Amino acid sequence: MNHTFPPFEAWQTPPAKDELRVIPIGGLGEFGMNAMVVHTARTLLLVDCGQLFPSEDQPGIDAVIPDFAYLEPFADKVKAVLLTHGHEDHIGALPYFLERWPVPVYGSAFTMALVESKLREHGLWEPSRMHVVEDFERVDIGGIGAEWIPVTHSIPDACAIALHTPWGTMVHTGDYKLDPTPVDGRLTGTARLRELGDKGVAVLLSDSTNVLAVKPTPSEEVCREGLRDAMRLTPGKLFVATFSSNIHRIQILLDLAYEEDRRVCVMGRSMERNIAAARALKRLALPDDLFIEPKEVSLFPPRQVMVLCTGSQGEDMSALNRIVKGEVKGVKILDGDRLVLSSRAIPGNEVSISRILDQAARLGAETTTDGLGTVHATGHGHRPDAAEMIRMVRPRVMAPVHGTYRNLKVHGQLAESLGWPRERILLLDGGECLRLFKDGRAECAGSVPVGKCFVDQGVDHRVDARVIHDRLILQEDGIVIATLVVDPDTGDLAAEPSILSRGFVVLNDDQAYSELLRATVANAYAEAPREIRKDRDLLVEFLRQNLRRTIRKTTQTRPVVVPVILEAKAPE
Repeated sequence: MNHTFPPFEAWQTPPAKDELRVIPIGGLGEFGMNAMVVHTARTLLLVDCGQLFPSEDQPGIDAVIPDFAYLEPFADKVKAVLLTHGHEDHIGALPYFLERWPVPVYGSAFTMALVESKLREHGLWEPSRMHVVEDFERVDIGGIGAEWIPVTHSIPDACAIALHTPWGTMVHTGDYKLDPTPVDGRLTGTARLRELGDKGVAVLLSDSTNVLAVKPTPSEEVCREGLRDAMRLTPGKLFVATFSSNIHRIQILLDLAYEEDRRVCVMGRSMERNIAAARALKRLALPDDLFIEPKEVSLFPPRQVMVLCTGSQGEDMSALNRIVKGEVKGVKILDGDRLVLSSRAIPGNEVSISRILDQAARLGAETTTDGLGTVHATGHGHRPDAAEMIRMVRPRVMAPVHGTYRNLKVHGQLAESLGWPRERILLLDGGECLRLFKDGRAECAGSVPVGKCFVDQGVDHRVDARVIHDRLILQEDGIVIATLVVDPDTGDLAAEPSILSRGFVVLNDDQAYSELLRATVANAYAEAPREIRKDRDLLVEFLRQNLRRTIRKTTQTRPVVVPVILEAKAPE
C-alpha cells in the first residue's frame, strides 16, 4: 500500500491509446463530494457528481462542489455522467457540472426523479439528455459499457456500476450494504458480482464509509420494533425526523402508523417531494386516507397523530426547527409528545442537533430513546460487508473509496488480511491518477489539480477560498477601516485619518485606541517611499501591513484591515 505520489506533470496530455485513467476528483480523504473521472483517448465519463455540505468554518456557503479543472483540456471528450444513487453527496453538484458540460445523465428511476427535481430548480431540466436505466441494464458509451447492478442502501434504486472496458472490468460499488431483508425486497445483485469476479475484475473501487465498524451490518428491518415501541409508548403526538431520501424508513413508519391507528402529517418540502416521487414510481405503498394536513392535527386525539418531518440534523430552515419555534399553525409540541430523530448525526451537526432536542424538551416532549429498540440503521456496510464484497469480486487491484484516509487505510489492511498483496492495494487520495494499460499493468501516475469550489446561492459565480478566509476573520476578529484623504496636488494628507471598526475587540468609541491607529496610519503614509506612493495598490498594502502590525501587538487579534484612500483638496 502506498499513499503519496508526485504531481502528474503530463495530466493535460490526452491518454495514450493503450491507457485508461481513473481519477477521484472528490470523495477520497473526505466524506461527501463523490466524483470519479474515467478517461480514455476517446471518452471521458464521470461517475457521480456530489456535493459536500458546508461546515461551520465556511460561513455563508450553501454547498461545496468539486473543482472540475481536470476536465477543461478534454472538454470535447466529456460524454456522460453515470449515477450510482440519489443522495446529495452523489448528485448535489450536478447542476453546476451541467451548466458547463450539458451531457447525457444516466441513473436508476428514483435517482433520476430526484435529479429532475434538482435540475428543474436550476432551470436545467432537459428530458432528452436524461436516461433511466433498469437493474442489470448495460449502456455502451464511447467504447465503455456501463452496467447498473442493484445494491441495498438507505435510498431506493441504489446501484453499483460495472464498467466494461478494453482494459478490463472495473466495479464501482457506490454506497451499499449487504442487507438480506431489505424493506422493498430488492436484494443486492450478489450473483452478478460473483459472475464478474469469476470472469476477472481489473479494479474494485469499494465504499469505505463504515469499514471501521467490525460488527455485522444491521438490516433496515431492525428499526421496525424500535419505532413501534415509540408509537406505543407515546401517549401524545409522535414527531419523527429522518432523512427525506430514506424511503425505506418512511415506509416502515407509514406501515406502523397505519397499524397503530395514527394519522400522518408530512412536513418539509423535500419530504413531501420525495414521498410524491416514490409513490409515483411505486417505491412506496400506503393507503390514501393515512395523511392529514397541519391544520387538521388538532382535530385528532394526540395519541392518533404522527408528524413525519425533515430536520434530523437540526437544520435552521427545516420543518422540525419551525415546529419547535412555534412557527407552524396547528402543530405544537406539548407535554406527552415524543421527538425521535431516526437518523445518524452527520459529523459537525452535533451542536445543532443538541440544541433542537433541548428546545423540544423545554416544550414538554420526551426526547430520549430510553426504553425503545433500535430507531436507526446505517445504509453503509460494516467491515464484514466490505470483506464479502472483496471476496465476491476478487479484483486484480483493490482501491478503497469514500472516506477519510484512515478509512481507506483500514479498508486496504482488510484486503491484505484476505490475501491481496500490498502492491495490488492502492490507497488513492483526491486527484491521484490510477492508470491501467492493456497489457494488465496498473500504476499511479501522480496527482492532477483538484480542489473545492464554494457555492453561495446569492451570487452567480463560485466563491473563492480567500472570501471564506476573510469571512472567518470577520466572524472572529471583526473589521477595521482606515480612511485617508489625500490632496491630489501636494500628495499630503488633506485631513486627519479616520478609523471605523465593527466586531473588533476594541470599541469604536475608544478614543485613546482610535488615536493610536490614526497616528499609525498617518505615520505610515508619511514614511512611505515615493515609489510606493505612486502605486495605489502598493500604498494600500503598505498601510494595511503597518496597521496590522500595531493591532496584533496591542490586542493579539487579526481583524480584516481595509485602508481606503480618497482624493480631495485640503481646506483653504
